[in-house]
Amino acid sequence: MKKISKYIVIICALIFTSSCEDYLDRPNQAELPVEDIFKDFAHAQGFVEVMYRYVVNVANSGNQNDGSNFQMAEEVISSNSGMLPYRFDMGNMEFAVSKQGSLSTNNDLGGIGYFDRPDMAGSTPSWAHDQPTQRPGIWDGWRAIRIANIVLANMDLMTGATETERNLIKGQALFFRAYFHSEIMKYWGRIPYIDFVVTGNDGDYKLPRPATYKECAMKADADYAAAAALLPNSWDDLQNDPNAKMFTFKPETYGNNLMRINKAIVYSFKGKNLLFAASPLMKNSTSASAPNTYDYDQELCEMAASDFARVIQMDRDNVNNLGLATAANYNRLFYTDATSSGRTQWPGTAINMGSGEGEYIFSSCAAALNFTRAPATAYMPYTNKINPVRPTHRFINRTFGTANGLACSEDPSYNPQREFDNRDPRFYINHIIDGDTIIRSSSASTKYKYAQLYTTGESRKVNAVTNFETGYFIKKWADITFNNNTSSGLPAAENVDKVTDFNSFRLNMRLTDVYLMYAEALAATTKYGVSTAPNFSHLSGAPSAIEVINMIRARFGIQTVEAAYNSIGVNIMGDRNKFMDVLRRERSIELTYEGHRWDDIRRWVLAHLTDYKIKTALDFERNDYTETARGNFQNVNFVERELRTRVCEYPKHYWLPFTTKQTEMFEGFSQNPGW
Repeated sequence: MKKISKYIVIICALIFTSSCEDYLDRPNQAELPVEDIFKDFAHAQGFVEVMYRYVVNVANSGNQNDGSNFQMAEEVISSNSGMLPYRFDMGNMEFAVSKQGSLSTNNDLGGIGYFDRPDMAGSTPSWAHDQPTQRPGIWDGWRAIRIANIVLANMDLMTGATETERNLIKGQALFFRAYFHSEIMKYWGRIPYIDFVVTGNDGDYKLPRPATYKECAMKADADYAAAAALLPNSWDDLQNDPNAKMFTFKPETYGNNLMRINKAIVYSFKGKNLLFAASPLMKNSTSASAPNTYDYDQELCEMAASDFARVIQMDRDNVNNLGLATAANYNRLFYTDATSSGRTQWPGTAINMGSGEGEYIFSSCAAALNFTRAPATAYMPYTNKINPVRPTHRFINRTFGTANGLACSEDPSYNPQREFDNRDPRFYINHIIDGDTIIRSSSASTKYKYAQLYTTGESRKVNAVTNFETGYFIKKWADITFNNNTSSGLPAAENVDKVTDFNSFRLNMRLTDVYLMYAEALAATTKYGVSTAPNFSHLSGAPSAIEVINMIRARFGIQTVEAAYNSIGVNIMGDRNKFMDVLRRERSIELTYEGHRWDDIRRWVLAHLTDYKIKTALDFERNDYTETARGNFQNVNFVERELRTRVCEYPKHYWLPFTTKQTEMFEGFSQNPGW
């Protein structure tokens, strides 16, 4: 994204910080007359583009080698007490919202920049630092909301802009105002919706929390709707628009507009905001007892499905080269080609997928993409990561079912003493298991070339606290050629692949997520349920919920949901709750390790249940200890071993706490329950 840096004004003021005086603080050297900022499109766009920098790259916030800080559910386990997976396991969510230390000492202990923000240049983020590790956290979205409100309050000053240009400026501001409210309330719950420029005068900041989560969500929905009406399918569509003068003075903009807010982005997040508001936790946001996991707001679900349907139609029309990944190019959703050009691409885009279409909808921006390998560094076997993060066996076993399309617990053919056999193809796509190749170099010794993940195997010793080795590695975020012999436990002379010209980059929204949320929204209603297809004027031949799940599974040759459950005598078509369980498992498989799990098990009100708290390892042996590839031995004597039980109570651990400074801003602003 081109940044018109000399026109950017950093606004320090935000709601709910330490004092009223802070609202009006801003660096003197950054001040420009408001008339100059909004006199034409070029100047106004420079101001607007600050908001893009507040979109958090959750997989890279904080130290780039700690690329697992967004994994806060039962998916993974870490022994590093300075990371969110460990702190959330302990029930210590205060860690995520309190700022300590400084960026200069790499000691930002308040969630390492994910929920709070790194302490850079005093109270103001320093945009001289372009790395994602030095970006604001989610709470800092209040700053972007203030910028959006300033834009919207000064639209009348854009006398030197065309109607098309004014629409682009206003549409972006409306989107970001809604987006950052949605992101904040997803973690803190009910918050006031700030749709004016707070001055601090006459107590205009003293806004109580709304009675329901829905109240704030509906205000965001109105902003999303207004933004969708103003923004194009793609900014490239405006190349020949005589009212789009920016293409005259910035011709290089054409073809570089993927990240700029468009209709697909708006409708994806509009639908997500509604689905989250409809979900059991948010629908019952003030309930003292845990609500029923299948209790959705059906009206909001229908609205959400309608919004997702618009994006599905864009997929069918190939708008912005949208298209679901195939099995053949699936890995390109998560990391780029291992070439020097790969460091300048985003995963999931059509150019990276190599198929003419991609799932990319929205992500944070990164000025230096060659610094975005944090997830790969956190999870792969041979890296300089000294505090490993590993996937947990209980999660894998409950989530990744069998090749028959059933959960392990449902399939009579599943044998717990053949744990790695006959599994869902995505089990093998996402995980390294015992005997898998982890170094491709032909000269590598077999001791290091093949994973030794049996209980006393070599791979359980690499950079590891042995008791936290679980029997698996995650390989979703990198090809196995990403390895090195620096601090990795490998002998220095060992010949390894050492491929580093790529990016592993978690997308904030991709097309599969849209399809799965669409199916969930339908399945949650009695109107559509499992198999009834909606009749949308904006989506011809809309699919039913079960058709979507079958389409997602078909990419990997997995039989239909109906066939799978008919084989065990279950009529899945007639059991909406049972189908919802299947759909949720499918979502967990497809989006595993992408930072959605904690959001999902909270909104489904499952996080406090035992199966979602226990973290386990899988211990096992081999019948032949020859250093060789998988297929030349058989794993035997499988035993599940409990490592940790997460601390999670309803409702306390379902919402992040506000800091004392925030709750003491004014009398009457309530803390979240249990804190």
